[in-house]
Amino acid sequence: MRKFKGITFNGLHSYKDLGLTIKEKEIGNPEKEKALVKVPFSDVEYDFSELYGDQNMSTRTLSYTFHVFDRRVNTPEQVNHLKTRAVNHFMQTNKMIELYDDAYPNWHFLAEVRDAPSFNEDSIIGELTVEFEAYKFMIGNEIEGNDIWDIFDFDFDVAQTTKVNIDTFRQVFLINNSPTVVSPTVKASSDFVIEFNSVTYIVEKGWSSDPDFRLYERLNVLNVTGEGTIEFSWNKEMI
Repeated sequence: MRKFKGITFNGLHSYKDLGLTIKEKEIGNPEKEKALVKVPFSDVEYDFSELYGDQNMSTRTLSYTFHVFDRRVNTPEQVNHLKTRAVNHFMQTNKMIELYDDAYPNWHFLAEVRDAPSFNEDSIIGELTVEFEAYKFMIGNEIEGNDIWDIFDFDFDVAQTTKVNIDTFRQVFLINNSPTVVSPTVKASSDFVIEFNSVTYIVEKGWSSDPDFRLYERLNVLNVTGEGTIEFSWNKEMI
């Protein structure tokens, strides 16, 4: 039996659950959002788009055109039934949620359908085009520091320890292999103090997160003071 690739969105697979096959698709890329200021009466131009430490980028568009066809019941009524079910399913969510594309294993998008899907019907076959507005980056399915060798990617992954034991003081080295800053979630067995980039962060026992505590691209060196175990959790992001 032939297995068709598709997408999983809102708990259902486009082929296995909705009976749709992909005719064509376009995975759009985000655009840089530049904040350029030109000095009057000169050719000098200043770029403030990384004012807060990261390049602003737009959302991205994911477009899928599906064949709507039932091999068992070849009627226009069945085509419209499948279309109605699919449209209501894709339009059901009111925020960006996980979208998994079978052609991108180990990654997912955060996406939402905002514009009306288009549908063309030709007797017993239809074509349904659905556009998703998506978060600018793909997100890795596994947290960084996992040791799942079967999915390790030598181009994008880093073998590193993200859970460490602290005895009074220790420098912790974390590598963010994403092309953007990330904000990790921290799990601590007791209270800790982290000094990073000349800023002091107080970490309380348990799970916590701080949007101002961000790991920059590549190597980050943290000075951690305390007693116990501290763990940093984040997911890799890629364009």
